[in-house]
Amino acid sequence: MAKLYPSKVALLLIVSSLILYLFFTIVPIAYSIYIAFTDANAINIASDPKIRELRSIRNSIESYLRENKESVLEEVDKAILLTKKLMGRLEELKEYMNRITVKNFSRSRFGSYKLFIRQTLASLLSIVKSNRTFLYYYKDLRSSLDIASRTISYMWSECDRIMGFKLLLSEGDINGLREATVPRLKIVIKELNRSLTDLGNVRKDYELYISKTLESIDAEIDRLSVHFVGLKNFKTLFTDSRFPYSILKTLLFVATSVPLKVSVGVALAFLFSSPSIYGRKVMRTLLLTPWALPVLLSITTWRILFSPGGGPLSSLLTMTLDRPFSIYTNEWDAFLVYNVVEMWLAYPFIMTVTMGAITGVPKELIEAAYVDGGSKFRVFKDIMLPLTARPILFATIMTSGASLQAFMVPLLINGGGPTTHISLPGLRSALGNANEMMVLFGYNRAWLEQDYGLSTASYLVVVIILFIYAAAWFYMIYKGGRS
Repeated sequence: MAKLYPSKVALLLIVSSLILYLFFTIVPIAYSIYIAFTDANAINIASDPKIRELRSIRNSIESYLRENKESVLEEVDKAILLTKKLMGRLEELKEYMNRITVKNFSRSRFGSYKLFIRQTLASLLSIVKSNRTFLYYYKDLRSSLDIASRTISYMWSECDRIMGFKLLLSEGDINGLREATVPRLKIVIKELNRSLTDLGNVRKDYELYISKTLESIDAEIDRLSVHFVGLKNFKTLFTDSRFPYSILKTLLFVATSVPLKVSVGVALAFLFSSPSIYGRKVMRTLLLTPWALPVLLSITTWRILFSPGGGPLSSLLTMTLDRPFSIYTNEWDAFLVYNVVEMWLAYPFIMTVTMGAITGVPKELIEAAYVDGGSKFRVFKDIMLPLTARPILFATIMTSGASLQAFMVPLLINGGGPTTHISLPGLRSALGNANEMMVLFGYNRAWLEQDYGLSTASYLVVVIILFIYAAAWFYMIYKGGRS
């Protein structure tokens, strides 16, 4: 047996880990790209077991119908005979109901019609729904018989309501019975006549019947199948104003939130790095509180603070602005709150990175600058800021990427609302959420509308935008390093 050396064991572990990593990375990405070009939805996304079951049923039905043609046609002949008898009795009932008056109406005769029609229709339906014929899979026949059955059932219930337990019927009751039966009997006779034609076609062209029987199963299989739709989802994304507007709103959010949280984080870092601030270590620890709290708790707390009518900050802004401040009805009020909450969540990261950079600045440089008569502002501008610029730039790039993927803040504040008509020049206006950022847009298409193909297509667009963003920053940094 060969001896395993540590280098071989390490190589084996590295290769196996790499294979697993690539598998669990590439497969989900490839599947997501595939879904973006399909009509995947909640019905067909995981329907393979049901499709296999339907195909098995289809094959067994087709095999049965071909092997038992004579017995099936015998049942069809019985159904044709029952349909003719039923139509004949319905015609009699229609003529009878057209002639009845208060004097000549007979409950027993009416009851005999009702009993015969019910029994005959039940016998007809038992043949059609039987596994000896599979006629119920014949879509046209099923449709006409369903209409006839529902119409007759409603007709009897109306008659029972009118007649009740009355011993004698009035003229109004007779007219009501006539109105409840005659128009519906015409509908039923018409549908049964269609059924009779369909049953006759089974006998005339048995192969056509088999194909029509399997057609409904094929239609259900098709409904449960995922179809390749090409660029349709991407075309849909840019057909109306909702998704393009969400891109613009996301870019605007990056443009407003990033300077806010970077400036706050950098300012706090420099402020509490000064030895002249008493208790700065305790204060710096307290300022990291947003990192220690769960995001869900933080955002929910801010939502309560800005809640219209009861939130203290909302009431304060209402008095200050002299108008109702509402995150649920005003698009820009909600957008302002998004920026505040985003700043609260992100400034600890900026502050920590900046403080780390500040500690790396040589104290000798600072002391020499003060000895040379430099003011605090000049020391900050000419020494501190240039030496901490690269870490701050790195933190800015990172937090910009996070803002491009804004999701939890708009979702938990107000679901990306308020709901309004969104319109952009050259695009069709549509009803949507005014602050629905790109990632939230995809989330809502998946979990609210359950259109997974459209959702994944929107996420691919987001990935392309993030890639362009990352490439642009990489180019700028690389170019800056070369210059």
